[in-house]
Amino acid sequence: MESWRAGKARNLFQFLLFNRGQVVPRDRLYEVLWPDGEGDRATSLKVAAHALRRILGTDEVSISYQDVGYLLRCEGVWIDIEQFEAAIEAARAAEREGDPGRALAAHHRAITLYRGDFLDGEAAHWADEQRQWARSMVLGSLNHLRADAMRRSDPGAVITWCRRILSIDPFLEEAYQNLFVVHGMLGELGQVRNWHDLCVQRLRDGLDAGPSHRTRKIFELALSGRLLGREATAGSAPEPATAAASLQPFSLTA
Repeated sequence: MESWRAGKARNLFQFLLFNRGQVVPRDRLYEVLWPDGEGDRATSLKVAAHALRRILGTDEVSISYQDVGYLLRCEGVWIDIEQFEAAIEAARAAEREGDPGRALAAHHRAITLYRGDFLDGEAAHWADEQRQWARSMVLGSLNHLRADAMRRSDPGAVITWCRRILSIDPFLEEAYQNLFVVHGMLGELGQVRNWHDLCVQRLRDGLDAGPSHRTRKIFELALSGRLLGREATAGSAPEPATAAASLQPFSLTA
């Protein structure tokens, strides 16, 4: 909306929404909205708060000044990041309690709720910190689902989860290793080479690095055709007699 262009009103709303139900001190808002410390931040904050009140214009979602800070009330509002965090916590709780079925369901819910980077394009430090946390959490959920797919010998699901993992972290070699193995078992040696070439390119261009010894060994094993027809089982290794057997290429966290 055009009205969101009014000063810092949008940034103020984002931060208060993220901290809804809590009084956020003025000093914290100064740090978030004007980190360089220049200008009359007290007046600027009042202007931003006034603009936000005019934009919201509703009792269901309102901003008020209390004590030494601002409070955003928005009862009944559904916020995806809160639901995402709840799903992650539910998955952790289920794992602690030894309930794999409930944990799996919670991880599925978490990745469904994750629709991309948190406040993509917002450069504020607080947003980037939350963005990095959310990425790490969703990678954990995707890894859990990938491992489950391996246990169920479901190559299609393994490929799906590995591709999702790489869309978030394109430098994670373990995901490429899993793709080498699965496509090798399916006899899709062209795909093995394609994923290897992409891995090499991304590591070179993004990190100025090359694939690890482990990645090269798994690639050679898969490309040799010796994995054709084998089943994917988490933690197992093909060709026990080969030097590559000790690599255990099926686990992202091994």
